[in-house]
Amino acid sequence: MTDARPTLLTVVIESDGPVDRESETYRRIVAARLRYEKYFAVEVLERPLTTAEVADLCARLDTTYVVFVRESHHVPSAYVPTLVEHLRKRNVYLAEPRIFTGPIPRDVTTVKTDDTAVYGRDADIYGVVFHTRRLVDLLDAAGDVDRTALYIAYRLYWSIAKIAPLSVGYSVASDTKAVSGVCPGPGLSRLVPLIPSASRELRLYLLRYLVLFLRGTRVYKETDVGLDHLRDLIREYDLIRLVEVAAAREPLEAAAIRWLDDPSADRHLYKQLTGRDAYLEFRLGELDDEHVPLYRLRLGEDSVSIGKSYRPVTERAGYEDPGTYDFYSRPIGPGSTILFFDRPGQADDNAEHLYAYFTAKHPEYRNVYFALGRKSRDWERLERRGFNLVPIFTPEFYELFLLSDLVVSSQIYNLQYRGKTLANSRFVYLQHGVQLNDMTDWVVAKHFDVFVATGEIEADYLRSVAPFETLNSGLPRLESLARVPSEARHLLFMPTWRFNLHQVSTESFKQSSYYRAVDAILTDRRLLDFLERTGRHLHVKLHPNVEKRASAFHFSDRVVRTGLSYREAISTAEMVFTDYSSAVIDASFIGTPIAYYQWDAEGFFADQPYESRLDYRSEGLGPVFYGHEELVDHVVTERFTVPDDETERRKARFFEGVDPARINETIVERMLSL
Repeated sequence: MTDARPTLLTVVIESDGPVDRESETYRRIVAARLRYEKYFAVEVLERPLTTAEVADLCARLDTTYVVFVRESHHVPSAYVPTLVEHLRKRNVYLAEPRIFTGPIPRDVTTVKTDDTAVYGRDADIYGVVFHTRRLVDLLDAAGDVDRTALYIAYRLYWSIAKIAPLSVGYSVASDTKAVSGVCPGPGLSRLVPLIPSASRELRLYLLRYLVLFLRGTRVYKETDVGLDHLRDLIREYDLIRLVEVAAAREPLEAAAIRWLDDPSADRHLYKQLTGRDAYLEFRLGELDDEHVPLYRLRLGEDSVSIGKSYRPVTERAGYEDPGTYDFYSRPIGPGSTILFFDRPGQADDNAEHLYAYFTAKHPEYRNVYFALGRKSRDWERLERRGFNLVPIFTPEFYELFLLSDLVVSSQIYNLQYRGKTLANSRFVYLQHGVQLNDMTDWVVAKHFDVFVATGEIEADYLRSVAPFETLNSGLPRLESLARVPSEARHLLFMPTWRFNLHQVSTESFKQSSYYRAVDAILTDRRLLDFLERTGRHLHVKLHPNVEKRASAFHFSDRVVRTGLSYREAISTAEMVFTDYSSAVIDASFIGTPIAYYQWDAEGFFADQPYESRLDYRSEGLGPVFYGHEELVDHVVTERFTVPDDETERRKARFFEGVDPARINETIVERMLSL
């Protein structure tokens, strides 16, 4: 006699390949069988989940409910038990946890549920329990929508206006859709069925989905979804009344929605600047020569062009309206409040270095602040240096933001407080590092008055979309970076990270090509013998996302996991090598030899949200190696110590226009002129 299959719930675990049965998510789901095995079954789908896959699965499932979980997502131990206990006591169309894009809070019931929080929720199919037969009914009626829209379509179809979330969390791990958007498959001509709903929650989900679709259209440049459907969607759900919720996070898409709602208003104020303002312009067909071309997109049968134009501030609607405060009305001077910051948890980046320079050279400016998290390890260090610190993202911080005449940062955050944003006030963006990848889609969607570049190659790329805002000065930290001779000689290895390894188990991580390639370098016998013979060490600076895996690597007396800061490690190294990290640009700038070891060059960028702008073979600032033995030969023969004329020519071109002695001075001159 065999046990009957569970009839309550099927948990479908999706993976892009063989499922990692040692991953935390998989183990937590199957662990619930100890108590609830008679209530739920587990199905594994080792390929991407599509609408067609959902239809096929539901057609053969015999459980009342189904839930789809992606292997790379996070679930707490209570996830499946909470679902089962909820479902076994009632009959529902839908049940859902509280969805997060980052860590799951200890108490999920205290999380905000305002418009911004609802809008930011991932509204994909994952983590949500569907009634299997009712999902089949939807697919029979509206199976022409993309999987990413099935959750919204299901709620529209069954008129589910509001859901009380369960007291358990589910995390999609990261908001990668914000980078690449969503792209319905070819042949799909609509996003969702146009079934009326007055639910504010659903309308906010629809707004977010429309924004993600428009973001994906910028990335992929074409879609079979036409303008008429998009306009019908906006008008059916009155999304124009909600568009301000999206404007701070996705201003370009918000402008596109306003244009779709009213095509006669084809020019939209995008960023206030000093003396002139930047506008986005939308056209069917071609743009004229006065515009900076940004995009040419195909939507259904129509061709849409998006460009940028710069116009005098006097053309701005309401420019002389006394009821509208102009944050540019007061010139920057010694009485101005100026706010600097790097990351909330970490300083020692470009804002810290520019702050130190500015306060030393311009002591007449007394209202200059540096914002940082109080728990940061850098707080006490900067306090000892006399920095005027303010806890970041606190009420005090926002009051200073409101009073400030200028914000200067190596990071871009969606600051908004009492009507002030980065769209209507002065902001100097210092960057964290040189952009080696093509991040045009990201750059055009951000607000800044000045965008700091390093060298004419990067500056030319940025000027193509921000001709007046780009400043080729170099990064502030480079001015004070210098090679520091050290008796304890060492080389430095700085491998970056792989997005597809975030949530895998330790065993799966150790089976990855990333781990095998990195660890093979750390344990190479020829390399170890060379280090021993020459009295050197190999310092390994792990990416922050790899730190939790550090124990998996085989370090030794000669190969050490360094605790030095990036700055200290780079400045004292004889040679620095990486796979793709832009951090090695700092080393090259101060004359330290660099090299690239790209064992997975063929597939690396397929898993990244951006494509490389740099041809490492012809433009890289050091040799490129694809094989382990090649790299080791380069090191143990000490070829890195031999000057190379071609590398010097590339460096001269790469850093063209940057005066190492005037980096900070150049930026300060520009920012005080805003």
